[in-house]
Amino acid sequence: MENSQFFKQVWRINGVIIMVAGLLAIGVLMFAAYQIFKETIRERGVSGIVNIEASGEVKEKWQLGYLSSIQGTSFVMIPLSSDQQYSQSYYDKSALSIRNYLFINKQENQQHWLLSSNDHLIMKADVLSDSASSGQRSAALAILFTVIASDTNGDDRLTAKDVKNVALSQPSGQAYREVLQGIDRVVGYSLTGKESLLLVYQRGDVGYTMTINLTDFSTSNEAVLPKIQN
Repeated sequence: MENSQFFKQVWRINGVIIMVAGLLAIGVLMFAAYQIFKETIRERGVSGIVNIEASGEVKEKWQLGYLSSIQGTSFVMIPLSSDQQYSQSYYDKSALSIRNYLFINKQENQQHWLLSSNDHLIMKADVLSDSASSGQRSAALAILFTVIASDTNGDDRLTAKDVKNVALSQPSGQAYREVLQGIDRVVGYSLTGKESLLLVYQRGDVGYTMTINLTDFSTSNEAVLPKIQN
């Protein structure tokens, strides 16, 4: 009789343990499923993408970013970004991308836009200035822009996968000019004095160098880089 009661107690305890383990397993599975569901339906935030689908429902908000002073001038530049919300498959996407720059003369409170429209995607903007011997930066010489102007790979997006154009403007944002079109990547650049810029870039599998005059933005001396030796 005592053995029978003992085994009954053991079975009861085992039953409770199995039930608790089952409930814990169900709880873990439900939590995992909830996390997967939340990850599936949440809004995905990206940058450097402009949706140009003609048939897509895109909600677009415009916002100004933080201003930055242009060294040695009375101008500041402020990025204009588009925040696009749109559905993609089973989730929503939000894309924040720079589309233009506003230039303001602080002394005269005069404003103008860099571009006449907001159709482009501006990937990068570098203020070019020479370094003084003391280590301090001298007045800006020009501004170098890397721009996506069109959807060249046909995916209805302006992204870094499309070919790029290189443009320059004066430090005031005036005299904007595209000096190079249809490249895949800007490798780098280096000032060669206060009136000249050496630009290294890639088009396809071939590397190039080019000299740009910072006075009138004319180009010269384009040359192909030596092939990599196997």
